[in-house]
Amino acid sequence: MMNILLTGATGYIGGKLYQELEKDPAVRLRLLVRDKRKYLRGTPPSAEVAEGSTFDKNSMRLALRGIDVAYYLIHSMAAGADFEKLDRLSAWNFLEVAIEEKVRRIVYLGGLGNRATASRHLLSRIETGEILSSRPQSIQTIWLRAGIIIGAGSASFEIIRHLVHKIPVMTTPRWVRTMTQPISVHDVIRYLVEAKGVEVTGNLMVDIGSERMTFKEMLLGTARVMGLRRHIIPVPLLTPRLSSLWLVLFAPVPYRIARALVDGLKSETTITNINARKFFPQIRPLAFEKAVEAALAGA
Repeated sequence: MMNILLTGATGYIGGKLYQELEKDPAVRLRLLVRDKRKYLRGTPPSAEVAEGSTFDKNSMRLALRGIDVAYYLIHSMAAGADFEKLDRLSAWNFLEVAIEEKVRRIVYLGGLGNRATASRHLLSRIETGEILSSRPQSIQTIWLRAGIIIGAGSASFEIIRHLVHKIPVMTTPRWVRTMTQPISVHDVIRYLVEAKGVEVTGNLMVDIGSERMTFKEMLLGTARVMGLRRHIIPVPLLTPRLSSLWLVLFAPVPYRIARALVDGLKSETTITNINARKFFPQIRPLAFEKAVEAALAGA
């Protein structure tokens, strides 16, 4: 029996991962939530529920006690201007307590990209991965890195879908030429599930994604799947702020999410290692348009 702690179970990825992990009879699952009473108002989960926060080490000790593998799916983007500081503090606390409680492995999902060109949001995700991976002599970290996630309910995909649906001719910012490698949410969950037991010595960074393409190609590919003809004309005049407002105008997402996406698209988010193929050969990521078909079908 493997004892697993899942953080971020109320989020988009965490919720889907919980649904998969609870199906495994070889897993004993514990969820970490901020407000236990609020979480338990819905359908009672089959997993144990621990109340606490990564900013409270005492609650973290109780949550991590007896755990073999801990999933770290936490970020503080909604916290405002201090999100980087909070992300660092959260990651250090989690790492230190996990080591104290003799957790064997941390599994973390971050974003593709590199320090030199990363946006503030992406840089914070990179720093989180570096912190969680900083004590390999004491705990093992599997660091998965993904680009834009394609799935029903994914903020990034909902922006793409609404832009394609509403605008026949798009005058877009020049960042639509930036290269990225999107991935189906179902594949992200498969990698996360398999990461709990992957056989590897030491820390491992795993870049995951499907084919390389520009954001413009993503928009046009989505249009093809939707049976629509769309034209895209990039222009150099839209600032990140105006680009974000442009997205909010046509897609039902908060400004902070639109801004994070725009800032992230200023630099390439592409795969830099072959570890997905090497250590997870059983997973063949869906092609982009197949992922879009699944997302439009509500999956």
